Amino acid sequence: MEFKSQAESGLQLLERLVARPIIKDLTPLLPDELTSETIEIIGNASTGKTLFLIECIAKCIIPQNACGLDTGVVYIDLDGQFNIIKLVKIIKRIIKNADDNLVKACLNKLTLINCYDSPTLYVTFQRLKLFLTEQSQVGLVILDSVSANYWQDSVSGGEKYMDTYVEKIISSLKLCLEDFKVPIMFTRQSYFQSKQGDSLLDCVNRRILFKRLGSDFFATVTRRNVNLCYKFNINELGISEFNLQG
Repeated sequence: MEFKSQAESGLQLLERLVARPIIKDLTPLLPDELTSETIEIIGNASTGKTLFLIECIAKCIIPQNACGLDTGVVYIDLDGQFNIIKLVKIIKRIIKNADDNLVKACLNKLTLINCYDSPTLYVTFQRLKLFLTEQSQVGLVILDSVSANYWQDSVSGGEKYMDTYVEKIISSLKLCLEDFKVPIMFTRQSYFQSKQGDSLLDCVNRRILFKRLGSDFFATVTRRNVNLCYKFNINELGISEFNLQG
């Protein structure tokens, strides 16, 4: 019998032994398992992009017996616009008659990290390795918005090609998280791309493009050159439903 040796780091060994939550049925736009996936969320202001992220966070941190996934989320906020009040409202919409203790228990599963410049961001990526090792309940990492520091970095002599700028940041994050198989979601504005087209960035598995036409909202999911378009509604309680278009 032939034996093959394979080296691995202590971190890789630990991750094989520690169970981590699996993100599945997160939203009608992402119904399948998201292990190790990188998902790009694109859209201009007032298209539902940020609200969609908050809905995803709520679904993750709500207990399973209340239609949630009961998993932790790391949210890296680059532009300081995270709306905790909206998140609480969505939690209370999903969990009827939720008391303060239950809401606090949900919010305790969310780790919010504020980064206001790129050096801090890259240090945060490195620290996530240790954090995820200690916090095995974390099942999703969100970066909002990847373009927040672009102009500051560009003036300082950094990367000016927008798509390359995005790929460098996301590739660095993926490299730090590769042992954990945690899905990554990140956002950018629709204008923030070097070229228009349907092709995905090399670092992305699927993309969700949010658009608004008058009072109608649309989200197009692209994966493996297949596009699925959904129409959805927004009200004071959040996103009400997604309807697949023919």
